[in-house]
Amino acid sequence: MRFVLPEVDLRRDGGSRSIDDQDGNVVGQLLMNQNVGRTIILLGKYQGTFKTQEECAAFARGVEVVISHLTKVEM
Repeated sequence: MRFVLPEVDLRRDGGSRSIDDQDGNVVGQLLMNQNVGRTIILLGKYQGTFKTQEECAAFARGVEVVISHLTKVEM
């Protein structure tokens, strides 16, 4: 599963945007506030607040790795 994060600039953007997976399904939400930063919520249970877009992307990739590990089928 790959998450597609919307590019945001807090100087111009505010409010929220949906986060989709590679298949176009909505899997989360990105909330933006100039004073707080970016709050990312994935799959309703993984949440974090970050100052930069890069930190949000790193968090999303970490969640991808955890989900991949949890759903991995061992033979």
